[in-house]
Amino acid sequence: MNGIIKRRKTSHYAQIHNQVLQSLTDIRAIGLLSHLMSMPDDWVIRKTHLYNKFGRGPVSSGIAVLENHRHWVHLSYRNGRENIHHYHLSDGAFSDSEVEEMVLEIEDAGFKVKHISEPYHHLLSAANEGYSDPFSNVDFQQLNFNSPFSTVENRQLLKKEKKIKNEQINRDQTNIVNSQYDYDSILHPEEFKKAITSVCNELYSEYAPGRWSKRAWQSLTEAFITETLETNRYRQIPRRSIQAYTEAAIRKMAFFNDRKNERITYPERPVPFYDWLNTD
Repeated sequence: MNGIIKRRKTSHYAQIHNQVLQSLTDIRAIGLLSHLMSMPDDWVIRKTHLYNKFGRGPVSSGIAVLENHRHWVHLSYRNGRENIHHYHLSDGAFSDSEVEEMVLEIEDAGFKVKHISEPYHHLLSAANEGYSDPFSNVDFQQLNFNSPFSTVENRQLLKKEKKIKNEQINRDQTNIVNSQYDYDSILHPEEFKKAITSVCNELYSEYAPGRWSKRAWQSLTEAFITETLETNRYRQIPRRSIQAYTEAAIRKMAFFNDRKNERITYPERPVPFYDWLNTD
């Protein structure tokens, strides 16, 4: 007799793709996904609700795994003095175009996205020059500070770091507003294509060996350049940012290539965002 008994339901049931349930190896992520997929389509995801029901630790760990696998997207922006957080979940991995639509929806409402889940940082890196993730480092440390062994000193350090980080964010945003893009430095499409192709050629020896053949590298970079041009993203990239934009995108491709081929071991939290604009 089979140990799995399936009862056919026509109402009050959730449909979840078998692939995600069988590919995930963290039971907390599977449980969180299953619970949320059982909610109505218009259900608003709130972390506080999940924390109260299941505990902060299991929920944070489950979210981290889902975020790594692109099933969870976190977007945030400021409305006056208030930080607004949007969470999206799917049993199928979110594509870049789907997340871009989420970003555009927020921007069309008159707000500017300040934080986005790590797998999609590259979607903001071009649009927001000088973008850095104001939450990732603090959230990463928060997992440790939320353990039973947390101390008053640790919490005081975290509070101090948050204050310093917020002050730095406010200064950075003021500088960005005051300096804006020099749109005279935006290149014509053909000039942009030549410039970005040159950067891709320079990065070949650093990122291609062990990952892509020369032909595969050419196809990969051509697709990347074509997408940048066809989506008009190049209009947001001044001449001085082409190198940084290109390397960030290729590093992201290498990251997911290594994950696909199991060349890297994943931590519980996503890999911290590399601040490619402020690093020599």
